[in-house]
Amino acid sequence: MKALLHLNDNIKTRGGFILNIDDKIKALEPCEKCQDIQIKKFSPLRELIDFEILNGEYMKCECGKRPLDIVMSHILKIMIEGGIVPEKATLRRNSPVPLSGFYYSSLNPQFIGEETLILLHPDFTADVASRLIGDVPEVKCVLKGSPQSTAGQLDKTSDINHFEILEGDDTQINVMRTLLGEKIVLIKNQSKHHIEVAMTTEEKLVRLHNYLNNNDVKKGIAIDGMCGLGALGIYLLKSGFEKVIFNDINPEMIEALKDNIEMNGICEGYEISNQAFEDLEIDNVDLCVIDAFPGVDVEEIVKKAEEMAGNVVII
Repeated sequence: MKALLHLNDNIKTRGGFILNIDDKIKALEPCEKCQDIQIKKFSPLRELIDFEILNGEYMKCECGKRPLDIVMSHILKIMIEGGIVPEKATLRRNSPVPLSGFYYSSLNPQFIGEETLILLHPDFTADVASRLIGDVPEVKCVLKGSPQSTAGQLDKTSDINHFEILEGDDTQINVMRTLLGEKIVLIKNQSKHHIEVAMTTEEKLVRLHNYLNNNDVKKGIAIDGMCGLGALGIYLLKSGFEKVIFNDINPEMIEALKDNIEMNGICEGYEISNQAFEDLEIDNVDLCVIDAFPGVDVEEIVKKAEEMAGNVVII
């Protein structure tokens, strides 16, 4: 009914292949011979590294990983040569946003293996993306877009916004520990979803856990009102709620939600709704959880939530 996910579990992803969580976590660790190298972040890269020798083999350990600063230097070199950043570009000011294809909790690897990075930058071009995929072995996907913009759908008056996939596979796996002694695993397409890494989601799960522990909440029916990929609602089911109503306005999130519910061992006790939160016609539920996009005015949303639920928690 509500199966637990443990570190050595195999799970089937949306692509149909089998994923061993423990193997993926171990792959984040450096080997004994990995050598850390720090590049000065505010100095022009051309003054620090000879571009002629900066290729896919430069500073690679025998285990196949390279230091993060070296990988980002290789990426920035291609961006400089492609003319999308200045000749005097620095790692701090001009690098794209590097997102891992696999996140485990707060573990942020400093040594990077092949096909593990998703890159985001507003000025990427098709030619630069092609070089990044072809020349930098650690890059698995190149997205065009601003990290300040939000991928997804803000409200019912908004269009669905995507980052543009220029090259590669934007699938991202996030693994969160929980205070229930198990994990929640979410798979998403980064081009369609706003940027939120496993550590951020894990912090939300802790806040929800603390709310439930510190308030007298009947574990009957709950609403995950802006559920996205479903982490909060999945947590509620695993913590003992009889039923969770997952709701999100974005139909693309609903499709991803269905896969994540199944992947986390949930086979009953839930309902899925694809509406704007303010259009829901539900009342007499025990808990409503609201996790809105950053910057969204939730005053009216909270009023609506308080009308339908005995307890409201804003995450």
